[in-house]
Amino acid sequence: MSSDVDGGLAGACYPSTLARMDAGLVPIKSLSRAKERLSSRYDRAQRVEIARALLQDLLALTDSFPELEWWFVTDDDDVAHEVESHGHVIRQESGGLNEGLKLAIERISAAGARSVTMIPADAPLAWKGDLQDLLDTGATSDVVLVPSRRDAGTNGLYMSPPDIINPRFGPGSLSAHLAQAEAAGVRCSLLELPRLGFDIDDEDDVDDFLDQPRADQTNLGRLLTELADLRT
Repeated sequence: MSSDVDGGLAGACYPSTLARMDAGLVPIKSLSRAKERLSSRYDRAQRVEIARALLQDLLALTDSFPELEWWFVTDDDDVAHEVESHGHVIRQESGGLNEGLKLAIERISAAGARSVTMIPADAPLAWKGDLQDLLDTGATSDVVLVPSRRDAGTNGLYMSPPDIINPRFGPGSLSAHLAQAEAAGVRCSLLELPRLGFDIDDEDDVDDFLDQPRADQTNLGRLLTELADLRT
């Protein structure tokens, strides 16, 4: 199943199955540009492997939760090819993360979705129970925020309707999202989900991740263990 929107997210192709459904939305960087903050430990080829392992873990998660109709935003041809059989592809030709998400939300809203749930592409410990908790909390909230483990960021954002506030992802985004919800006068909930809140940004995250009891059950965990063995 694929809906490919090209040219800076211009144009549209809306699947009828999305009407009055709940959408899931994930932004995905080019694999060749991902995880540059790990460059002091891993070379470029290894970082591409890490990004690909994270993508595999992400797709296992999205496939496990068909209650959401999945959309993926990317500026990379290889990523678009990888994900096209797992949901709807939105091709971003320009702009940053939040600009791409905002335009994607416009397309999803126009398609008739009643809510959108945004998650990062680099939270390998997340599981379908986290997504269900987001939807369940959203049943009595207009906005649901999942804090990231560090940097006061946001690792999960549920919104109903999908455009009720604007995405403001990045360091300190949790307070930015909270401020928007307060200004809009909408019902907003904070939801602590440690597995979804654990993303991989730097070497400290890698070390902490490998200490987690479920790390060896992920594609990323197995790869990182192999790469560690190569250094010994």
